[in-house]
Amino acid sequence: MLRALIGSFTAVILLSAQAFAADLNRAVELFDQGKFAEAEPELRAAVEAEPENARARRYLGLALLEEGKPADEAAPHITKAGELEPGGESRLALARLYVERNEFDKAEEALKEAEGSQLEYVRGRVHLERKRYNEAAQDFEAFIEKNTGHAYAHYYAGLAYNGLRRPDKMLTHFQLFLKMKPDAPEARKVRAVLKTAR
Repeated sequence: MLRALIGSFTAVILLSAQAFAADLNRAVELFDQGKFAEAEPELRAAVEAEPENARARRYLGLALLEEGKPADEAAPHITKAGELEPGGESRLALARLYVERNEFDKAEEALKEAEGSQLEYVRGRVHLERKRYNEAAQDFEAFIEKNTGHAYAHYYAGLAYNGLRRPDKMLTHFQLFLKMKPDAPEARKVRAVLKTAR
């Protein structure tokens, strides 16, 4: 009887762990597709269910940043992820947080040990702020090749090409940005640029 109860309890724990992993994987997929607002509640649920899960914390912090929410709201999650897993992906999330705070020296330092699927995007943001437009454009293009649905990669690529005085490339990326995010805060400014460029 006791053995059967232990077996049932173990099965329930295994099923819960598998369901949690599937939910977290789905939330990360939504994030990777650029659906940050959809990913956020699922990531919040994952963090509530397992507060010590570095991956859930890291992605929640990143989703909040990509949604344009205050860096102070994302910082505790990214910091905690770094405490739990101080490796390359946490360093990348930290670099992304520093970009949002306009702390570009710190961002560049964190990028030295960073790794992860958003490396080119974050590095491109730093290059753009440092007016290294060629490097920024290369990073954004490399990132977009793997993440076609990331609207803000197109927006920042457009800014990099503007800095390079390449209106053809700038317009292409701005048009893609508007198609994906017509209601974004930057949309009005981008529409004005497209209107004057025609």
